[in-house]
Amino acid sequence: MRAKTFLLALFALVCAAAPASSAPPPVQVQPGWVFPVQDERDRRQLRPLREVIDMLRAQYGGEYVSHRVEDGPRPIYVIRWRMPDGVTTRDFRVDATR
Repeated sequence: MRAKTFLLALFALVCAAAPASSAPPPVQVQPGWVFPVQDERDRRQLRPLREVIDMLRAQYGGEYVSHRVEDGPRPIYVIRWRMPDGVTTRDFRVDATR
């Protein structure tokens, strides 16, 4: 029983002596340290999606379903398109840069 009391007292002493937080203090960010992040897409202008949809509608008929942009050296619109028969869908890959 004495060993348990001794270990409990020792544990309490160690916990009291330990600092409340062992995490390092937060770093103060200076305004000169922050650099703006430049995205490739910001430097190049993307074609308006409306322009691409109008082009597909004029060339193939049908209607727009959905789209996504694939990033890479040149961004690409992947446009899902429902053909005029109302059943068939196709994915068109169109260059998104001007």
